[in-house]
Parts: sequence; C-alpha cells; structure tokens
Amino acid sequence: RPGPMENIDSFIKRKHGKKKIEYVHEALEPILKETYGIIVYQEQVMQIAHEIGGMSLAEADNLRRAMGKKIAALMKELGGKFVEGAVAKGTPKKTARKIYDLIEKFAQYGFNKSHSTAYAYIAYQTAWLKTHYPAAFMSANLTSEMSNIERVVILINECRKLEIEVTHPDINVSDVNFHPVDEKTISFGLNAIKNVGTKALENIVAVRTDKGQFKSLFDLCLRVDSRTVNRKVLESLIMAGALDELEGTRAQQFNQIEQALKYCQNSQADTNRAQVDMFGNVIGEQSVVQIPPLPDVEDWSQTQALANEKAVLGMYLSGHPLLKYADDLEQFSTFDFSEDAEQIELEKVRVGGTIQELRQHQDRKGKTMAFFKLECLGGSADITVFSDTYEKYRTDLHNDNLVFIQGKPSTDSDFSDLKLLGDEVVPIAKVRDYYSKRINLRINPDDFSKEQVDDLFELTSQYGGKCGLMFHVPNGRGNGKRIISHKLKVSSHRDFLKKLAEMVGKKNVWVE
Repeated sequence: RPGPMENIDSFIKRKHGKKKIEYVHEALEPILKETYGIIVYQEQVMQIAHEIGGMSLAEADNLRRAMGKKIAALMKELGGKFVEGAVAKGTPKKTARKIYDLIEKFAQYGFNKSHSTAYAYIAYQTAWLKTHYPAAFMSANLTSEMSNIERVVILINECRKLEIEVTHPDINVSDVNFHPVDEKTISFGLNAIKNVGTKALENIVAVRTDKGQFKSLFDLCLRVDSRTVNRKVLESLIMAGALDELEGTRAQQFNQIEQALKYCQNSQADTNRAQVDMFGNVIGEQSVVQIPPLPDVEDWSQTQALANEKAVLGMYLSGHPLLKYADDLEQFSTFDFSEDAEQIELEKVRVGGTIQELRQHQDRKGKTMAFFKLECLGGSADITVFSDTYEKYRTDLHNDNLVFIQGKPSTDSDFSDLKLLGDEVVPIAKVRDYYSKRINLRINPDDFSKEQVDDLFELTSQYGGKCGLMFHVPNGRGNGKRIISHKLKVSSHRDFLKKLAEMVGKKNVWVE
C-alpha cells in the first residue's frame, strides 16, 4: 500500500486525476512518477538516497534497513549524511531536509517492488472471491484460523456483517473444516471444538459418509472407533450442540455417555462371543444387550448451555446471555456493530456488554490501568482504561460484570469491531437512571379516546421519576407538534416502558 494509511486516498485521487501530483523537488519526478509522487517501494527510497543524497547503494540500503527497523541512532547518522550529500549536489538544505523527512515517514511502510506486486495480486484475488463467493471465501478463512479462537470470533462477526449465518456444529451435517452449505450459510467446522481431535472427526465423517447419518448417541458410539471417539470427545460434542439433532436433550445425552460407552463394549463382546460359538462350537447362552432409555433428568438452563458452548467453542452460537438485556443495550448504545468502526464520526461512543479478559497493567507512574474485551450482542470492543478512570470505577471493573462503557473511539481497529479509550463505566442496573433524560411518546389524537388519555395519565402518575416527558403529536402535514409536560417527571423503568408500548405501540415510545 502507498505508505501510511492517510495517503491511500491521496494516491487514488492522484491516479484518477482528481488531485494534482506534486513533488518536493524536481529530481523526485522520474523516481516517483509511476506512483503519482508518493513513495511506495523500498527501491524508490534507495534511489532517492543514491541520486539525490549522493549516498552509495550500500549506504542507501543501510538507510532503508534502519528506517524499516526504526534504528534511531543509525537513522540520525545516515540522515545527516543524506542532507550533506544532497546539499553537495546542489539541493537547498531546507529542501534536502524535507526530502529526508518524506523518506523517513514512508520507509517504515515500504515493501520491495516484487513483494508489493505479489501482495497486490493476492489482495485483488481475495477481494474478488469475497465479493462473488463470500460463503466459500469466509469458510476457507475460518478453517485457516481454526486454532485461534479470537480470530474465529472476529471472522464470524464479519460473516454476520455479510449476512452469512454460521450454524452451530451438527454431527450429521458438519465436516472437519468449515464449509458452505449454501450462499448464505456456513456449517461450523467440527475441528474448531476443543478436545476433539482430527482423527476422531475423520473417523466420524467417514462412517457417516459410508453408512448414513447417526440417529442417537448409542448409534454413534456403536459405529465409530471408541479408541479415538472417547468420553472427552463425546462430552465436547454434546456441549457444543453437535448432537442436538439426535435423540434426547444435551443434559440427557451428557448423562448417558457412560452407559453408551459400556453398551458399545458389551455389544462388541457379544459379537466376539457369537463368532466363537460359530467357529469353535462353544455352547453358551448368548446375552442380548438392551439399549437403556434416556435418563429422566432436567435439561440444562440456557445460562448453563451457553456457558458450556463457550467453554468448548470459545463463543456463543445458539444464543447469547445478553439477550435478556437486549432492550437496555439497544436503547443506550450509540454504536451499531453492523457499521464499520473506521467510519465513526462520534467523539464519544457508548456500548454495553460483559467484561472479559481483564488485564491490569502498571503505567509509567506506577498506577494501575486496565485492558479488557467488552463482549457485546453484535460484536466485541477492545477497551483501554487509564489509571484515573480505573481508580474511579475499579469496583465495577471485574470479569463477567455487565456494564456500559463510554469513551473516545480509536480508528486503529486492528481487525477488532471497535476500540475505545474508556472514561466512564456504568453498571447495567444503573444505566437507565444514569443516562435517561426524557421519555418520548408519539400520539395521534384522532386515534386516542378520552378514556385512554385518563389511563395514560394514571400510568405516568404511578411511575414517577427524574425523566422528562414529551408528546409528539402529528398534524398530517409532516411537521407536527412537540409538547413537553412541565408537571410530570417519569421513570425510565422497563416495566413502565413496556406498559406504554402496550398502550401506544412499541414504535411510538423511545428514550432520549
């Protein structure tokens, strides 16, 4: 790419004639003409150092290397030599300094030309594949990052933005790797499940391909190799939801693993005994192994099921523990994870989620600061909290705490959904009181009877609080009226908002 990120737009505009191509010195034109006056290649850095700075090719290469590796002492030494050489060849000292500053700014981003060509070619191919075959492309990406759960989570969030569903693993559909089921669906790769080895999965897929789909946990155990598909593998498959389409709930299957393994052992022993009877004329009474019924156990709660999913998948697939707080998260978050983090124009962003992977760190003054991931409904945010903020909110900064973080967004996304420098932390239990300023109601008088007005007044009187109340009354001409209640102050409690929504319609109630 053409140097620092901010120069990419300039490069494109110059290429298409929308911006004038300018050179600090006329001697730069023959060197930088093919890249529209912007340094892109390492060869250009060396050429400038050699032809303008009068440096030998060896010195020019040393300069390139020093800049690429940020060797400050060597850069300073060679920088002085460049300016001296340029002045000796007739370049004004001020201009020579500008040229060197230009080199210093770009060199650390430069590739050699052949490397850049290969990168550009691959970038174009992958962009084309992602555009025209997104499910296949994302499947390949997910498979290549399968061993890195953090990258898998990021890529699955990218799939959501592309409106591609990544379904939970299914023992009768999923393969060892991620694969596209259709243009809008990807089946989760079984090899991404923790504690499930490749050999076990290859055995499972081979048996399924050869003899058909599995019907139950007992059917699975009976047909696969118990040396590879052992207890640990079965536990992880059940926790991941990979056996959901078989008989029984996850809790029933989990409680039946021991019986299933014993059943398979006894069945194998009976098969061997029958062979002895046939060929060895050993007379004995052959036992019949009965498949035991499913145990009568209560299914896992949603919280437990999701916790088990995350333990073996590193993420939630069949649901999310934050869903019960969806209204709060939607009303008080100011960032939409379906949007590009680099396009944020807000000076402050507020998002809600659970704190994960909290790491404390001592700053230069010996004070504690923190880094953590905020796991939200639509994605995740990387949060940095400096020492002053950490000290103010330290009691709320613990793993698994559900909070809202407000702070300044960083454009350095680094493939994460969002990065924030957090300066405010509010527990979700307090978020309504903390951020709610006004309750808005849209009411059409033509559709509202006197009795309904009385009911509305009675309801608002029951839920007193600190929030203002504003009525939006349409007039049929598109502008309407806004009427503020000066006497009534109401609560932003979700029960109140729910009752208001039942009375006037959900789309006609919103919190400001």
